[in-house]
Amino acid sequence: MQGIHNGDKPIPEAMTELRLSFERRVSDLRERSSVASASFSRCLRSSRVVADDYLASLEKLDKLKDELREGQAKLAEQLSVKTRNGARYAAMTKDLEAKKAKCEQIKKMISDQRNKVDECASIISKSLHALEACEEKLRQGQSEKENLDSAIAWYQKSLGLQVVEGEGVKFIFNKIDSTNPDKEYSFTVRLDNDKYNLLQCDPLVEGIDDLLKDVNKTNDFFGFVRIMREKFAASNFSVKAVSITQASLSGDTSLITGSSPVELKPSIVTPSIAKTGAKSKMGIKTPTSSVRRSARLQNIQG
Repeated sequence: MQGIHNGDKPIPEAMTELRLSFERRVSDLRERSSVASASFSRCLRSSRVVADDYLASLEKLDKLKDELREGQAKLAEQLSVKTRNGARYAAMTKDLEAKKAKCEQIKKMISDQRNKVDECASIISKSLHALEACEEKLRQGQSEKENLDSAIAWYQKSLGLQVVEGEGVKFIFNKIDSTNPDKEYSFTVRLDNDKYNLLQCDPLVEGIDDLLKDVNKTNDFFGFVRIMREKFAASNFSVKAVSITQASLSGDTSLITGSSPVELKPSIVTPSIAKTGAKSKMGIKTPTSSVRRSARLQNIQG
């Protein structure tokens, strides 16, 4: 066009050159456009890759965030579990200490109970020995009572002895006076504070106070009963002797017809019992305490 305006070249040639110039420019533009397009494509692909990488990174980041949240949740749960386990461990430790202390107490209680069981076993053993001794004493007491009953029965049958219970224990004798066998001679004793006291004596015999002192000293009650019968017999004999003497002086022989009084031998009438506790001829032991004294009176009363 410059050629047109300048008039240097003809129009067709100028047009051809211009066309060629345009074609070259278009070709350059196309090349540039291709290069730009290729470059853009490369940039686009690169951007896509970057975008994909970014998106992948975002996804990874989201996953990492989720994992982080899960990890935090798990960590919190683990911490909570650890806290609970710690509290449980502390409680278990405390409970274990309490149980250990209780076990020690139980062991001590068991030891104490064993000691008590041993003591009880010892006491039971001693009690059994004491029971055996009591049973032996009971058997001996039964034997003594049987012997005593036999002696009392013999007294009642042969010597006319009767035992009556009342304010004290009354001993009644007959068969002393041969002329009047039913005539009664009696005395009453009572045990007060481990001491024999005379309440009544009919007829009154000589030396009764000394006899009471002796029986309280020796505890020979059966000997006392025997001596009292002998005293009654002697009293009856004395009365008879006085009567006979008076009758002989007056010339009356009607009174000199009775037989002599019964002579009582200690070995026949009753066993001689010593306070020392030795066995008598009839197998009766002498009691040595107030209980045995009262038991003797009760046996006599029975």
